[in-house]
Amino acid sequence: MDRLTAFFERFPAQVQVLLAGTPPERLEIEADPSCGHIHCLRSGRLEVVSGGQTIARIDQPAIIFSPRGQAHAMRAGPDTELLSARFEFGQIFGNPLTLIEPRIVVVTMASADDLRVAFKLIEEEAFSDRCGRHFAVDRLLQYFLLIVFRHLIRTEALSIGVTKALADPRLLKALTSIHRAPAQAWTLESLADVAGMSRASFAQRFREAIGATPIDYLTHWRLSVAQSMINGGMPIKRAAAEVGYASPAALSRVFARRVGCSPKQWASRAGEQSSR
Repeated sequence: MDRLTAFFERFPAQVQVLLAGTPPERLEIEADPSCGHIHCLRSGRLEVVSGGQTIARIDQPAIIFSPRGQAHAMRAGPDTELLSARFEFGQIFGNPLTLIEPRIVVVTMASADDLRVAFKLIEEEAFSDRCGRHFAVDRLLQYFLLIVFRHLIRTEALSIGVTKALADPRLLKALTSIHRAPAQAWTLESLADVAGMSRASFAQRFREAIGATPIDYLTHWRLSVAQSMINGGMPIKRAAAEVGYASPAALSRVFARRVGCSPKQWASRAGEQSSR
């Protein structure tokens, strides 16, 4: 069952390389909720710091993954080579895949064959002088982002969140149904039926895995999809219908409770930010 296509279709990833080579002695990444960062240590040593605390000391090829826009810094040792990139993956819409805990994840290449193989293609471009290498690396990193999430799901590296639930065969059935058909009139009972579980067992298992109730997650997904549609120019009336609300007013009520403003107000603010 396809766990990730719905996320990448709803929130197309955009990746931009910031650095490929020798980093400064201290590389500062400011907090930015609109994007995430992925750093690939090719060689040398790095100390990763966030919130005044050392998150990791790394002396082998590794991935430092921060999808939520968490402020962090990296102190580089001598002869360090680093590939650093920022990526937009629906963070401003609340893409559930980006709302992971911990907010900074470190994965060594030695522990992840799939990441090591994919990164080999990237480094051959990034650390070369080939024509079109910037274009190639940006596109390869989009694929690499998918590989990172596959790894987090397969290894169940995170103790709570949507990657944890996507690794559960029963919860996966319900989540995939929500992602594919947000407009359907889902209830706790119908989602439990899809999962092949009793209502009580499903609700408990879902909450333990994701940290939210099934209906809360459904609402979050609907609003995230609606925001992405509205941001793309879809009329609010049509967006409401696409995610299962009977009218723009119904969407607006839920939107105001969760987001803090109406869809129209949010669209206006998003338009102003994108025009800057």
